[in-house]
Amino acid sequence: MKLITCIGVEHDLALLAHFVEHYRRLGIAHGSMIAILNTCDEASARLSQARQFAEERGLVVEEWIAPYTSEAMWEKRREVQARHCVAEDWVISADVDEFHEYPEDLPRFLARCEAMAVDVVQGPFIDRLAPGGRLAAVNADRPLGDQFPLRAAAMDVVGGAGAHHTRHSTVKVMAMRGCVQPRRGGHDPLPVPGLGWLYGASLGQFALLDAPAFRFAVPTRVNHYHWTDRLIHSLKIRLATPGVSAAGREYGARQLRYLERNDGIALDEVETERISFPRESWPRQLTRMRRRGALMNLAYRARRTLLGEPA
Repeated sequence: MKLITCIGVEHDLALLAHFVEHYRRLGIAHGSMIAILNTCDEASARLSQARQFAEERGLVVEEWIAPYTSEAMWEKRREVQARHCVAEDWVISADVDEFHEYPEDLPRFLARCEAMAVDVVQGPFIDRLAPGGRLAAVNADRPLGDQFPLRAAAMDVVGGAGAHHTRHSTVKVMAMRGCVQPRRGGHDPLPVPGLGWLYGASLGQFALLDAPAFRFAVPTRVNHYHWTDRLIHSLKIRLATPGVSAAGREYGARQLRYLERNDGIALDEVETERISFPRESWPRQLTRMRRRGALMNLAYRARRTLLGEPA
């Protein structure tokens, strides 16, 4: 089991200690964490700080000195994965603002996936917001969940739907076999024949994903600590970087307009999670979702065959 992440040290360094501790608690050894440290300035003081932090804890460090674009970052992630991982590995894929939540102990969960011949695990983003929806600074000395206690479905409201931003953009690949590699954005894997999905199909194919109640009930989740005081500055830099993807330009510009207009997230516009009923048992829920996903996957393949496209 290995973890691969990328940290933009000029913007996201405050999250790094929280991130490493979260995944250590999930059972990933420091020596199995591969941290790609990104900056345009090889003399950056923040790069030195990140390098020192990672090396003191025994993380594997990869330095990537280049302007950030999503295309380049995911290409770098795939290249790092190919060098550090073998086909049988489980690779946990998480940006530094993504804190995974699994329905059981992670090693037990991955053993369950192996028994079912699963190759890819996805989860929906659960946006973590500070009180009032403000873009708050990250405090190194307080639990991150206490600083951003609200669980919300904010991405669709903030970014809306567009030509390059669909429900697929609101899920992420959380875990995958070493022989599977992520597409740009990390929402889905690159195509592999006979790929085994945890839920029988990509979560992006589930129409119910648009309903916050369904999203909140999915048992594999990505707590998204994206909405911090560094976000607006980061968005402006990324939108000005040559080579920004069409999806990055569309979604980034929409985020920026929304955040500047509302001075954060307008809580009266987003759904927040309210758990007022017993959750369905995890194995029963998994069986039900896998049946639904398998049927959707069959229908999808049949449509493509009728259209004369590769299934």
